Amino acid sequence: MVSVEELIGELLLRHNCVIIPSFGGFVAKQTGASIDYNNGVMLPPKKSLLFNRQLINNDGLLIAELAVSNAIDYNESTKVVRDLIDSWNLQLRRGERITIDKVGFLFFDQEKNICFEQDRFFNLLLDSYGLGKVHFLSENDVQLAQKTSIESAINNVDNNESQSAIVFNTESITVNHEVKEPVIIQHPALQPKTKVWKYIAAACLLPIAFYSFWLPVQTDVLESGMISVKDFNPFYHGENGKYIQQDLKSSVKKIADKTLDQSISDLPEDVAVFSYKYNDDMYMSIRIPRNDLNKSIEQENPVENNSSSGKFEFIVGCFESIENANNLVSLLKEKGFNAYITDVTNGLSRISAGKTSSEQDIQSIILEAKKQGFDGWVLKK
Repeated sequence: MVSVEELIGELLLRHNCVIIPSFGGFVAKQTGASIDYNNGVMLPPKKSLLFNRQLINNDGLLIAELAVSNAIDYNESTKVVRDLIDSWNLQLRRGERITIDKVGFLFFDQEKNICFEQDRFFNLLLDSYGLGKVHFLSENDVQLAQKTSIESAINNVDNNESQSAIVFNTESITVNHEVKEPVIIQHPALQPKTKVWKYIAAACLLPIAFYSFWLPVQTDVLESGMISVKDFNPFYHGENGKYIQQDLKSSVKKIADKTLDQSISDLPEDVAVFSYKYNDDMYMSIRIPRNDLNKSIEQENPVENNSSSGKFEFIVGCFESIENANNLVSLLKEKGFNAYITDVTNGLSRISAGKTSSEQDIQSIILEAKKQGFDGWVLKK
C-alpha cells in the first residue's frame, strides 16, 4: 500500500502546491542555479518548499491520488488521511519530528510553532533531473596553492645555501651556486582578461556612433518619421520625387443608366436571358421572347384598366406566363388588394397590388402586403 508520505513527495514533483486537509499545505517555488565561490560549488536549479499552516481546505488532490494508487474508494482514502493527521499531531506534541520522504521534516519550536526543514539531498524539480553539484577551484584553493608553491621555492633556496661551503684539510673552497628566484605560476582562474572584449566593444560602438550622426543629418528620418534599409547605405543617393498634376475631371466619363428597352436593343440577337440592373441593390433576370410571341400575348391578354388615378404602384410580381400573372392577381384580390396587371413590356406582365397618389397610402399598401407575405417595389409614374 502506498503511504501518504510517499504520495506527497511524488505529487510535489508534478505540482507546485499539495494540501494536507486540516493540517497545512506545501507550496513550491522554482529557484535558479546558484554558485558558492567560497566552497567552489555550483548548484543546479531546484524547487524551494514552504509549509503554510493556513492551507487546510481540501482540494481533493491528495485524497484522490491516494484512492487511485491503492485502489480504494474516496471515503476510505479520506479516513486514512484523517488518521495520519491525528498521528502527526500527537507526535508533534510529544516533541518528535515528522519525516516526509523526499520533502523534509516537520517539528515544533520552543513556542509550539510548527517549523519545516526541506530535504537538501533531493531535488523536486523535474527539469533538473540528473544534474548534481559541480565542483571547481575556489578562491581559497587558489590562494592555498600559491602559498604552497612559494614556501616550497623558499625551502629549496635554503637547502642550496647550506651546501655551498665544502671544507678540506688544507684549505676551504667556497662554491658559489646561483640562486634562482622562485617562479610563481598564476592560476588560470586568476589570469587577466584578454583585450578581445575591447575590440568587440569598439566594433559594436563605432557603427552605432556613425549612424547616430548619419541618420538625422543625411536622411529625412526626423521629418518623415519613417526609416528605410536604404538609409543605412552611405553610398545610396535617392532621386527627388517628380510630381505631375493631372486633370482627373477630363478622364472621368459619366455613364448614364440605360432603360430596359435600350439594354435589350444593345444585346446580340442570340441572347435569350440577361440580368437587368433595376437599381443599385436589385438585379432582375429578363428572358427575351420572340417578337411574334410577344405581340400575340399582348393581344390575347390586354392590360386591365384601373379606374383609380395615381402615381404610385406597388409591384409584387413580373411574369412571362400570363396564366401565372392572372393567378397572382386572383390571389391578391382574395387577400383584399385592388390587384391588376399594370402593363406588359417585352412579354413580361407586371402585377400591381394597389395604386394611389399619396405616399402615405402607398406605405399602408406596402405594410399590408408584407403582412400577407408579399414583397415588391414601388413604381413611380
